[in-house]
Amino acid sequence: MKYDIIIADPPWSYDGKTCVATTSDDHYDVTHSKDFHKLNLTDIAKDDSILFMWCSGPVLKQAIELMEAWGWTYKQIAFVWDKQRVVPGSYTVTGCEFVILGKRGKIPQPRGSRNTRQLFSEKRSTVHSQKPEGIQKNIEEMFPTQNKLELFARRNRLGWTCTGNELDGLDVFDFVKEASKGG
Repeated sequence: MKYDIIIADPPWSYDGKTCVATTSDDHYDVTHSKDFHKLNLTDIAKDDSILFMWCSGPVLKQAIELMEAWGWTYKQIAFVWDKQRVVPGSYTVTGCEFVILGKRGKIPQPRGSRNTRQLFSEKRSTVHSQKPEGIQKNIEEMFPTQNKLELFARRNRLGWTCTGNELDGLDVFDFVKEASKGG
């Protein structure tokens, strides 16, 4: 199956470059951004597709580079998640994460709501790196009928193919390799 819409929440390694007391390294296996470049999503994504990618400020540049290495052209920050909770940062007190958007070809049709707001405000969960469900609900409203894939997933979601080692024990690299073969 080929996907119109892909959302990815890569387990970024911050390489000790953050002032936050705990990092993602403390909660789950992380991968250096250069290793993500080895994922070949070309065979599982439609020529006309959208990639949404979670990132935080310290890895924004790497996220855009990765998006482009995967074959999507960076277009904008699709969503800003105001966590309603502040965390000490390297330069300013932080409280937001971003979902960047990249496009291959044309915007998948039919297209649903065009009135989706960029700013999404919801209190952060106490579970590290758990994302708000509302972001994916927004994506579903924007693209209601398309084939959707979530990479690095932590839970199943109706209407999506979800994969991630915390969810199904399957490494995302293995999933992509198998899906590319049609398996």
